[in-house]
This record gives sequence, C-alpha cells and structure tokens, in this order.
Amino acid sequence: MKRILTTLIVVVLTTMVFAQEEKKPFKVEIHGFVGVNAYMDTRQSVSVRNGNIYLFPKSASLDAEGNDINDEAYYDMDAAFSRFNIGVSGPEVFGAKSFAFIEGDFLGDKNPNHQDVNFRLRHAFIRLNWDKTSLLVGQYWHPLFITENFANTVNLSCGTPYHPLNRQPMIRLGYQLTDKVEAIGFAMSQNDFLDKGMHEASENSLIPEMALQLKFKNKGFFAAVTGGFKALKPALVDPNTGIKTDELAKGSYFTGSIKNDFGAFTFKTEALFTAGMTNVVMLGGFAEKTNQPGEPRKYTAIKNFAFWADIESNAKKVKPGVLFGYTENLGAYDKATPLAGYTIGGNIANMYSIVPRVKFMATPKIWFGVEWMYVVAAYGDSYDEYAKPVELTDYSNNRVTASMRYTF
Repeated sequence: MKRILTTLIVVVLTTMVFAQEEKKPFKVEIHGFVGVNAYMDTRQSVSVRNGNIYLFPKSASLDAEGNDINDEAYYDMDAAFSRFNIGVSGPEVFGAKSFAFIEGDFLGDKNPNHQDVNFRLRHAFIRLNWDKTSLLVGQYWHPLFITENFANTVNLSCGTPYHPLNRQPMIRLGYQLTDKVEAIGFAMSQNDFLDKGMHEASENSLIPEMALQLKFKNKGFFAAVTGGFKALKPALVDPNTGIKTDELAKGSYFTGSIKNDFGAFTFKTEALFTAGMTNVVMLGGFAEKTNQPGEPRKYTAIKNFAFWADIESNAKKVKPGVLFGYTENLGAYDKATPLAGYTIGGNIANMYSIVPRVKFMATPKIWFGVEWMYVVAAYGDSYDEYAKPVELTDYSNNRVTASMRYTF
C-alpha cells in the first residue's frame, strides 16, 4: 500500500514539474474528498465495500434452540471510501481536445491475512473531444450509471441495488445529434465488477458487452434511454459432463431515466428491466435451464424489475431529501433450477426501501449528513419452475448513517 501511494505521488509531482519546465500545454489538477461514515444496522445484513454499499437484510439463521442468529444489531465506522483523482488537460490530438483522468480509493478487496483494505482503481481513461464527437477509452462508469441522474444519498450506494453501480473498461463513442440530444455507443469488458460465479466469463466469450444510449438535455430537464446486451462464457469445461463447452450465458437491459429541476427541489426517477446483470450490483443473475441429470448445463437469465425515485431540496444550507426504491424478481426466461453462487439475492422475491435524509452544508464542498434507511426484503422458502422465490417471509432492517464529507 505504501509503495503504491509513494509511486502515485512521485508520478503526480514529476508530471507537474515536467509540464512547467518544458512549458508544454498540460494542466494538472488534483481533486477528491475525505469522507467518514458511521452507521448502525438493527439486523445483520449483506453489504459490500467495507459495509458502505448496503444491499439487503439477511434472512433467518436459527441456532439449536430456534433463535434467529441474524436478529442482532451491528455498527461500524469507516473512511476508506475517501478518494483522490488527477485530471490532465493536454494539447490537441487529431484536432480534438485531449483529457486524461485517473481516480482511486481504498475500497479494494481485503487482505485475508491482515484484513486491511487495498488501494483500488476507480476510473482511468483518455478522452478526446471534437465539436460534435467524443471518444473515451479506458475505465469509466457503466452506461447504466448515468452521471446526470442518480440519488444524492448520504450513504455511498446512490440507491443500490435499485440503481446500478459499476465501472468497466470500455470504448465509448458519443455524437451530438443536436444541441439537446446525444447518442452514445459502448463496447465493454469487465474488471472488478464481475458477474457472480463467472470469473473471466466476459473475456472467454470474445464478445464485448454492447450498449446504446440516447440523452436529452433542455435547461433543467434531463432524460435518457439505454439498452444493452452481453454474452458470457461461464466455463471452459461443462460442470455437469466434464467435457469442453462453448455454452454462453446471455444478459440484457433496458432503462428509462428522468430528472427535472423544479426550482425549490429536484425530482429524479428511473425504471429498469434487467436480465442477468449482477455485474452492476442488482438483484438476479443466472439459473440453469431445467434438463435431465447428466446433460450439459444451459444458462438462462433471471429477469428483474427495479424502480427508484428521489426528491431533494435545492436549498443552500439545509438539504432534506428522500429516496424510494423497489425491485422484484420476475423469474427466469425458461423453466430453470436455481444456481448457488450465480445470483445476488436469488432467493429474494421483492424488496423495497424508504430512505429519508438531510444534509447540512457548511460550504458547497463541506457537509454533514444523517440518513435513515428502512428496508424490507421478502425471502422465499422455495422456488417455482422458473426459479422465482415463493412462500415468502419478510425481513426488515433499519440503518442509520451519519457522514461528513470534505471535498477539495
């Protein structure tokens, strides 16, 4: 960790000195924030990234006397999501304005021996901007994470798992159709956001994930529609037969997103239909098509519907807001058997959250916030023939979060 940080600091300082001494047209800026979260859950829950990204409450786990082990509170404090970035504006390249960006935080995988948190790459890309065309190559937000429209929550998750969360290596080509409409095409691979149970499945398929997006902007109004498709190769050897296989697991998505500034407050909302999209940290995944024992495995995507809506005050000093989210397992495309390890919340039939918050703005860059998250997840005791959970039991959790952020 110290070696990585030292190297980054040396690179930054060297770049700045070189740019000044050679008088080349480079402009280097360093930004980021220091953030601290403290939170408490009333029930044991599933979360990722040091507990900062909340997913859902755990179902019952009974001891020998019938006591629910997961019916226990939990708290933590963390600052590992603090981050910094380096932006470099450079000379014209092929007639385009050039820009390079790299950002990291400390929410990488934990070391199994020491339980410390490793430095993690968030973004790293080169961008070229012409009059109407833009080209981005590198690691950046997945097209389902629309930077113009996400919930401005106190917690770090921005509405996950109702709202997608993912960064992927990509080639991103945008074209300004009019002064208000932009069309963007994506060709992507995967990095640290992987489909559950499918390590290197994207690379082995030789088929990039493809997406197309249209954005509309007009003063305080924003809208976007996004559609995409991916094909994964989960295994080189069939787990049922032990024979080499070329079987693919196919996922897809279609979403609509809207934001409007009403002056006193801003309203944001989004509806998403996804199938087999655990790589964007949403519920669902893949199941195995029903077949005879010993036959080769065939995958079928589990469909999922998600919806969220967020309202936040535009006041300068005290900014209340509230987020509502709902998601539902719609079952697999085909008759299927659940696959352990290939889903996120595969035994959850539906879930909803209500998340009120308030931020106290010391300055536009420094704030303190408190938030209450109430979450209810309906777990199934069994599955129907399409791998959809049935015979449901609700489990709820209350998470209270206090956070302070200093942006520079």
